[in-house]
Amino acid sequence: MEHLCIGSYVRIMTSCAIPAERKFDSFCEKIMLSLCPTDVTAFSYISADGSNVTYTYTNFNKIHSASQNLPTEVMQMALTKDARAIERYFISAIIPAMEESRKKNAVLALKNIILKDNLIADTTQLGTISSLTKNDLKNKNEFVLSEFLTDTFIYAVAKTDNTTEAAFTKSIKKDFYAIYNQMVDTIKLYEVTKPKSVATIPLTSKGKFDKVFTPISSERLSISASHDLQIFCLKFDDFDFDYHGLWKHLRNNIGYYVYSRAQIKQYMDDDEISALAYDAIAHIKEMIANGKILSGNELGELLLYIFLEQVLNAPKLMSKVEFGNHGGIFTSESAGIHLLTADATVPFNQVVLGTSMINGDLQTVIDLAFADAQKLKYRKKDERRFVESNIFAASFPEKIYEQLESIILPDETSGKKPATAFGMFLGYTLNGVSADGKSIDVYQTDVLDKLKADILNQVSFIESKITQYGLDGYSLYIYLLPFANADEDKKNIIDKLLQSGGGMP
Repeated sequence: MEHLCIGSYVRIMTSCAIPAERKFDSFCEKIMLSLCPTDVTAFSYISADGSNVTYTYTNFNKIHSASQNLPTEVMQMALTKDARAIERYFISAIIPAMEESRKKNAVLALKNIILKDNLIADTTQLGTISSLTKNDLKNKNEFVLSEFLTDTFIYAVAKTDNTTEAAFTKSIKKDFYAIYNQMVDTIKLYEVTKPKSVATIPLTSKGKFDKVFTPISSERLSISASHDLQIFCLKFDDFDFDYHGLWKHLRNNIGYYVYSRAQIKQYMDDDEISALAYDAIAHIKEMIANGKILSGNELGELLLYIFLEQVLNAPKLMSKVEFGNHGGIFTSESAGIHLLTADATVPFNQVVLGTSMINGDLQTVIDLAFADAQKLKYRKKDERRFVESNIFAASFPEKIYEQLESIILPDETSGKKPATAFGMFLGYTLNGVSADGKSIDVYQTDVLDKLKADILNQVSFIESKITQYGLDGYSLYIYLLPFANADEDKKNIIDKLLQSGGGMP
């Protein structure tokens, strides 16, 4: 029987390595070093008695020959170390040591062995980074290379018996990759590359997010694309949410939301940055008075901007308001457009089309947001065509525009255009938690417990909407925030913001 274990994993990877790395012992150590701190050059671990144990090539030989299991301490290292840190090591040290023409062979070999391994149940979750199960793997033909190699490595180290099916493991020779030569066209690989532009495309939003919002819980979705699903809570003011802190954060950011980077730079050059919020508020009032802003969801759109910048770290390209600043030359159904550049968690650059909803009922909010995302999917070409316009060029200082152009509009030799992704801000009314007869601490704990239940209980519903609205395969970044009364609060908060004129309360 074919069997996934650390021995078979190492042998497969060695088979697909470049010539200089095709030695089982040394490549085994190279892979195992992913579990160690970055400055360690020889694989070692701390034993139960506190001593430092350094592996020799004899130890590695016993691993890839399936004659011994890894120590429990090493298995725990795989479970406790941040999976993304292991993935970053694979990106920097392991993938460059693989033969380019054999990368797909490695993925196909691991996939095939897992599917034929009767010791792995169909419902077994294989991934630490992704939620991939064996059953999911059956029909999967697109892989983020670093993510899949990392997930299968962690599973092989921590969850398998290395001595089972030793004969199969030892049968994997250095020409094993060739079995899969005829199958390489059946899968597609994505690789993470470090973007050139991270340092030169700054975020625009201001203030400390964690002084206003508290992250409560996150959940994984059963989709292969990169995603984020988190619920947050405003800081408490005894039995209430701290709306004053939210108001101040919105006031500090409204100018950066309303105006382009080029306009903001002009304010700075003219030493008038203190007038930015005042002018932005006056501008929004004028647009509302002239019927140019009719969504009734100004708060949601502003919060979407803040969450995409300060949680997702995706710089704004153009906000909903900015589209309205150009006399209707371009129209957009998006609540905002952002850019997410590739890193250790995102396999390729993405243009994030935003949608935001604030409504009393959580499931209604989810349904409406996904319906809007579907609309954006159908008109994504229209949503993105502004990046080819003179308006887009004029919205950024020259250096930043040049960097953006190289990412969003690459030539044929510099890479592919960014993929489309969707960002969602979902505000809803907190229900089911009473303050009656409770102390402040007890009430706040009950609220946090309810929020954890809220997001957990909606995972299946969200997954059903992904399927219903045809968003399978797209990256999704979803952020939830409860209000005391969503319908009233969204009006009262924005009214207070606009009435302030940008000044202090």
